[in-house]
Amino acid sequence: MASKKRILALDAGTSKIMLAEFIVEGDGIKLANYAVKPLDSLSQEAGMRTLYSLSGDVRDLMAENGIKPGPVYMALSGQSVFPRYVKLPPVAADKIDEMLQYEAQENLPFPLEEVVWDYQVLPNGIDEVDALIIATKRDTAQEVIQFGEQTKLRVEVIDSVPFALYNSMLFNYPEDEGCAILLDIGARSTNLVFSENGNIFTRSITVAGNTITNEIARGLSISAQEAEELKKEIGVVALGGNYAVAGDEVADKVSKIIRSVVTRLHSEVDRSINFYRSKQGGSVPVKLYLTGGASLTRHIDTFFREKLDLEVEYLNPFKNVPVAPGLEEDSETLYLMASSVGLALRGGVKCPIELNLMPAEILDERRFAGRLPFFGVAVVGLVLTLLCWFIFAAKQEEAFNFRNDTVQERIAVRRNLQGQIDTIKNEADEFGRKCAYLAELVAARGSFAEVMEAIRAAMLPDTWLTELYYETDANNVTYANIIVRGYKKELDERVNKYGGSAAELMVTSILRNKECFNEEGTKILSEKSVENDLLSELNLKVALKRTPGVIDGNWSERWIEE
Repeated sequence: MASKKRILALDAGTSKIMLAEFIVEGDGIKLANYAVKPLDSLSQEAGMRTLYSLSGDVRDLMAENGIKPGPVYMALSGQSVFPRYVKLPPVAADKIDEMLQYEAQENLPFPLEEVVWDYQVLPNGIDEVDALIIATKRDTAQEVIQFGEQTKLRVEVIDSVPFALYNSMLFNYPEDEGCAILLDIGARSTNLVFSENGNIFTRSITVAGNTITNEIARGLSISAQEAEELKKEIGVVALGGNYAVAGDEVADKVSKIIRSVVTRLHSEVDRSINFYRSKQGGSVPVKLYLTGGASLTRHIDTFFREKLDLEVEYLNPFKNVPVAPGLEEDSETLYLMASSVGLALRGGVKCPIELNLMPAEILDERRFAGRLPFFGVAVVGLVLTLLCWFIFAAKQEEAFNFRNDTVQERIAVRRNLQGQIDTIKNEADEFGRKCAYLAELVAARGSFAEVMEAIRAAMLPDTWLTELYYETDANNVTYANIIVRGYKKELDERVNKYGGSAAELMVTSILRNKECFNEEGTKILSEKSVENDLLSELNLKVALKRTPGVIDGNWSERWIEE
């Protein structure tokens, strides 16, 4: 009997390494084995920890738990990927790749040669095309490949945690209708995933389990390790209203600190819901699923149930996924395996989201290696074919020589016509040059719209154009003076993430379009806060490659015959 297909799912988070072994059964998967190793997520070393540095720990986990090497599916954290949601006009299927290549170049924060990216078209029920683009730094993807080489694991898929969670939720709860939210509260970050009628929207939030720990440590003047122990032993979300507070003074203070942090998390969730509804056209959520280590904090489900006024449930990743006998006892660990289940589903069933951030050159190498067994058979066939052709060619040589003499005679006759053909060709080339210049004249008419479109494409999220005018200096260089406004809070978050200033990020985005704008002469005139510090106003002076609507003054000479 043939052995069943094995799938390894590796979730290397901030606070733990979880390696799960699944087997494909029928139309689904089954958990066969798993191993977990806790990690210190609070030390300074944790912030510098890389996936490559964990290869020894993973090898030890496999040896200690009897897990053999095999194909592994891995997921990057939500903070390591850049998701972008784009809308395309109605377009033929064979043009989607080309259009999304352009959208990726315009929307991703790094040049395409520095990232690995993939896309998937999403269902929307209308003529427009909705697509999800995700990318990660090429160095990050290469680190995953190197990790696989060190651990003797063949990396098949590089997914992202939010999308693995999404696949896990839809597989286990296919009956859900309307908009559902999945809140994955981890140690260092929180993943927020919206699911509605086959569409998805994700966001990574920095308020998470370690935020609670650090606030407890600061509030009680204790170490982070002591605060983590307190959080696990007596941590509870303080509830208002008629709920009784803890009798112990320390426990009461800890519960109030936790409530303060969870309230911040609720604010981010609430803001994301508003953004999803206003910008993504989503509906009001009707259900919230909780997962992640920090979601085990007592009363956190009650807190969100009261604050969001919707049904709250802990996600069960094994609702429709069977578990091998003897593994179901540790229910808390199984509860935390939502992303592992989502990864394993990629190897066993057709998933709603199937994105892969494996470098293209690695996939090409593997496809070539898979074809090598067929090359030997092909070589034998080629030798036999060549032998047959050799015999056939010898018989054809005599006939060819006779036909060649006839052809040479006909060529001599037709060679006399070559001069006439060359003359006609030269006239056609000249006509083509004139047509090209006419096209340039037509393009000049639309150059203002081209500049406006280039500026629009370079706008940062949550910003808008308030003023645009042109001026030309004494050196005949034309500038576009741009005044942009945006929400200061969102721009500050972007500055914290990428560095520099909002104006510098805007200039960098604009200068990616090297066909319209010049770096030389482009400068920032001002950046200031307005509207009671709610908005930021950016005043930029951008040098243009050419003056809109202008062509050279000697156009008529192009039509004078020599």
